[in-house]
Amino acid sequence: MYTAVEKRFYVPDPDLGWRVSGVHPVWLGLELCAVVAAIAVALAIGGWVIWRRESKHGVQSTGLRAIAWMLGAVSAVAPIAAYASGSRPDGARDALPIESSNIPVMNGIAGGVDAPAGRYEVVPHDGTSITARLSAGGESFDARFIGDIRGFWDGNPHALDEPMSADISVAAASVDTGVRGRSKHARTGYLKADTYPRIEVRLDRVLATQPAGDGVAFSARGTLTLIGRTHAIAIAGTLKPADAAALARLGLTGSILLVKATFSIAIRDTALAANAKDFDGDDIPISVSLVLRHTGG
Repeated sequence: MYTAVEKRFYVPDPDLGWRVSGVHPVWLGLELCAVVAAIAVALAIGGWVIWRRESKHGVQSTGLRAIAWMLGAVSAVAPIAAYASGSRPDGARDALPIESSNIPVMNGIAGGVDAPAGRYEVVPHDGTSITARLSAGGESFDARFIGDIRGFWDGNPHALDEPMSADISVAAASVDTGVRGRSKHARTGYLKADTYPRIEVRLDRVLATQPAGDGVAFSARGTLTLIGRTHAIAIAGTLKPADAAALARLGLTGSILLVKATFSIAIRDTALAANAKDFDGDDIPISVSLVLRHTGG
């Protein structure tokens, strides 16, 4: 619906599941299309006025014609730029596919990950992000947080029933909805980033695991601190080590764990409740993608 100078698309990735495409074409929204249409109508009316003026006076209106041509050229710049910037990448999605946050049925801790025990810290990377799916004004879009994500996981990947701790936080001001004005309003009007500068997710304990491919699927419980309030959350996700091929593709070294997790929050239970009428749905699904590097025993 809105114009995006660099349209964000998600494309499949063998290691991360999905990643943001490196191709960012110009995307024309309805508001800019309306402006172009209005200019076209104005030029049509202006052309008729110029024709009547020239017919009446018998003199060509060179200045008015020049202005009309200039307006026509300006109105064509945006469509030409959008066309020249390319189209949707193959297999791309407008929004990040967020898997269901429903906790799968598991029976205790069954399976671990072949990786060293100890402390793992968040790596700034394309694969590290927090994404919330929002629905408002009849449109669904992603609020993506990628700036200043920091934190750690401390535990034993071989034995996920052992005591562990995890704390991940992101700068609220880093929110990006794909539209500059909307992102600014999200920072100030909803997240109140100046007052509550960070959004924090903590993992209390892993409840259950089961083997999943070259890693494990897990269910866990934790908390989300958002706009000054802390909420209990139920988390579903996967944990897997990055093998040599994945490390090469991702441009990483060391012992790396890749984490994907989802959960949801009810708007009525958060500080956003006062603005609940601005949203089309009752819940906000959230996806967490993390690249973690082992930093010590």
